[in-house]
Amino acid sequence: MNELPYGIADFHRIRRQGFVYVDRTAHIRDLERLGSILVFLRPRRFGKSLWLQTLANYYDVRRKDEHEDLFGGLAAGGEAATPLANRYFVLQWNFSTVDPGGTVAQIAESLREHVSAQAEVFAREYRDFLAPIKVDGSPAAILRSILLAVSETPYKLYLLIDEYDNFVNEVMVQDAGTYRALFGKDGPYKQLFKSVKSGTEGQGLERVFVTGVSPVALNELRDGFNIAEDVSLAPELASLCGFREAELRGILRSVAEDRGLAPGRIDEALDTMRAWYNGYRFARGTTELIFNPTDVIDFLRQVRLHREPPRQVHGEIGSPDARKLGVVARTKAGTDVIEELTESDDGTVTVAGLEASLSLDDLARRMAKDRGVVASALYYMGLLTQTEDPFRLEIPNLGVKKRLVDLRALGDEPERILGDWPGQGRER
Repeated sequence: MNELPYGIADFHRIRRQGFVYVDRTAHIRDLERLGSILVFLRPRRFGKSLWLQTLANYYDVRRKDEHEDLFGGLAAGGEAATPLANRYFVLQWNFSTVDPGGTVAQIAESLREHVSAQAEVFAREYRDFLAPIKVDGSPAAILRSILLAVSETPYKLYLLIDEYDNFVNEVMVQDAGTYRALFGKDGPYKQLFKSVKSGTEGQGLERVFVTGVSPVALNELRDGFNIAEDVSLAPELASLCGFREAELRGILRSVAEDRGLAPGRIDEALDTMRAWYNGYRFARGTTELIFNPTDVIDFLRQVRLHREPPRQVHGEIGSPDARKLGVVARTKAGTDVIEELTESDDGTVTVAGLEASLSLDDLARRMAKDRGVVASALYYMGLLTQTEDPFRLEIPNLGVKKRLVDLRALGDEPERILGDWPGQGRER
């Protein structure tokens, strides 16, 4: 069978080198129908970066001659391709590379360096299409230079922003003052997104797709980037990132045939993955639950290598969201919600509704006592998921339940290990 792409978010490499690829390209047509400036939120380790690389290869004018090789046999290949395929210059930003440490000026410089470096990559990749681009100056000036060069061609620009809230979320739990300065009237982060908005106003920036984990930073950008449509809860995108059980069973069969495993091992492995990695529902009205794709690929890779499941089938508390989880757990409402979730038979919690718009001030003011804010924060971190009841969220699987049980068992340890959050009270 083909190799499993654990830790690989490079669509071009996956298709060219024949890695296993679960086709999600039918959703390209969904995205085009939903709008041109879109935000898509999912927990970490849910394959958002691979999806962005799928879009990059699909729309990139440079990939026109490769389109059939890359997308042939997929839902967006051949005659099923949309009219927009290979019609754009694609500019990519990945804010997970921005350093969240230091002063506002230092963070702003790290952000500027990333935008500049990506402009250099863009200029090199499209040197046969575009006039020279200025890669120095402010991020806004760099973007204007790119758009000026694009305006001299028959094509438009597609901007892909991965992990838009990565570094700002780190800043949020480290220093609330620095966080607020980044989003102030003249703050560098808000100014950058204002320049993006300006670029969509007839300057050649035609489409933008943004991924992230939570809506907190997006709410802070509402004045400078209020044109974005949050499609995270769109029913047609509920399984965009993740595996369906039928797909997983097919991959398991290939692994079993490749390694000579008995048919019964397929059901055994599937039962294990269903218990530890399944259970996610990202839109109301959808009945199909999906599996965490990163954890599943790692599990399958171990089965293929060693002919048996890995000894450890769950994630640990030391994840990138550990600091934020510690903040939640230290509040009175957080303690109560985690206790209710881990002690109840069904692992559910009742809420007035999922909070889709939160600012730092909202969190600081409401986190200590508001169960709905706590439950929503856990949802965006992938520790709760939606149910068929719009007023209930639930623990999706045993892997998540173990993390919550472990966190509760730490008692006061999160405060010692994870530090304090400026502006957040410690009421219990």
